[in-house]
Amino acid sequence: MDHRRQNMLVNQMLESSAKSEEELNQMTPEDRKAYLKGRLKQKMFFSNAQRQSNFQKQQLSEKIQEKINENEENKNAETSAKTERNRRKRQKKREKLRAQKEEEQDSEGELGNDVVIVKDPNEEGSESDYHSD
Repeated sequence: MDHRRQNMLVNQMLESSAKSEEELNQMTPEDRKAYLKGRLKQKMFFSNAQRQSNFQKQQLSEKIQEKINENEENKNAETSAKTERNRRKRQKKREKLRAQKEEEQDSEGELGNDVVIVKDPNEEGSESDYHSD
């Protein structure tokens, strides 16, 4: 309940149960004093209850905020651990790919230095050309 609305309801309740000025004048001084003390105690009780209620609300909101902060920290810690693991995995994959590329380049470089001539066994005319002198 809203604080202002709560105050308004308490004030309305106290006003509705209050005695009029004429009724107070008709009372004896001792009765009047007891009545006014009782009314004061009522007002103090409601004021105190409202303060306690507000204090409890404030404490509860602080606890909720602390829990939210703790959850975010835990989530960030878990996320950072996962992120670190994923980063390491990606790094390993990159290193493997780099090593494979280097091996392919090395093997291509070795093949490029050697010249290999391959003859087609079905090609008979080329042999006769070389032997005719």
